[in-house]
Amino acid sequence: MNNEHFKHAISLYAEAKGWELSQFADKIINRCLNATNGCCPCDPSRGLCPCSEHAKEVAEMGHCHCNLFIKKG
Repeated sequence: MNNEHFKHAISLYAEAKGWELSQFADKIINRCLNATNGCCPCDPSRGLCPCSEHAKEVAEMGHCHCNLFIKKG
């Protein structure tokens, strides 16, 4: 999957959750796909992006740890 396809897919996912992608999304996506082979860009041990922790982090902090997803508003 290339960066644009991944960005489109996660944009749709974020929109369905009521979130948006951060202003750093392109940089984070590039790291995710090219440096961590599709795993969480902040901690590859979390597994594939979006990792299992992202929803909890957005709810608690307003963004996920790597700042890919953020609450709207």
